[in-house]
Amino acid sequence: MGEPVRRWLLVLLDGDARTNPRAQQTIYRYMGAVRPFLTGWASEHAHLREITCADVRDALALLRGYQLNNAIAALRSLFRFAKKRGIVFADPTTHLKTTHPGFNPLPLTDEEIRAIEAAASSPAERLIIALAAEHAARPAAMWRLALDDVDLPNRRITIDRHHQRLGELTRQALLAWLKQRRATWPLTGNQHLLISHVTAFETGPVTTNYFRNHMWRKGVRLGQIRADRILHEALTASPDPLHLTLVFDISHPTASRYTDIAQRLLADEVGPARDEQGNGQS
Repeated sequence: MGEPVRRWLLVLLDGDARTNPRAQQTIYRYMGAVRPFLTGWASEHAHLREITCADVRDALALLRGYQLNNAIAALRSLFRFAKKRGIVFADPTTHLKTTHPGFNPLPLTDEEIRAIEAAASSPAERLIIALAAEHAARPAAMWRLALDDVDLPNRRITIDRHHQRLGELTRQALLAWLKQRRATWPLTGNQHLLISHVTAFETGPVTTNYFRNHMWRKGVRLGQIRADRILHEALTASPDPLHLTLVFDISHPTASRYTDIAQRLLADEVGPARDEQGNGQS
């Protein structure tokens, strides 16, 4: 089983024509989740194609909560990769579904928005927040962004191979950051959009410490800002999973969860208004 697992991990790390690279934390989490299963299966099976739905069900039987969700996500990723590459004939994880009991984002309050604006004290920080607030970009996607991914004249941006119209907030933040970038490191050869005093003299991307220093230590949660952007789209444009999938390049299950939340929030707003007009419950 070692060779197909190695190929899966390499695709997670580097990506390919079908898959975007994953953050290193995701790769460690996935491998940590599936390693015990693979070790146990290897004593009885010679190949991944021998693993059945019953094997998977037995392996997951004792797990609960986030450990169960992590294991399901990792196994689905592994076997989905193996099925697409013809390594296995059938995917024994197709019946599995993760649960998200804690997934219940709410729109940011005015106070939270003002706190985020106050925390963004530099052009880099304002750009990071703009990318999350307008384009729902993940930190991993931000640190992979290259200068060539930004087309200022045509107002386009490519985030994880997903082409989008460049928002005005992001455009203004980009102009300010690029001006500072050129003034601070005029001779840098690093083609990543975001660089630091360390990576300016290298060619690689910034690390998670970059976002920890700039955002997380100031109490800014980019995941919360990203969720607010997607939820805002569902509330104002269309609570439709297909629309959210096309706009943000998110999975259909994720889009469906945002749609469900938006529909509940919209129903809560409409209900009292109908009652006041005498059209609701008496």
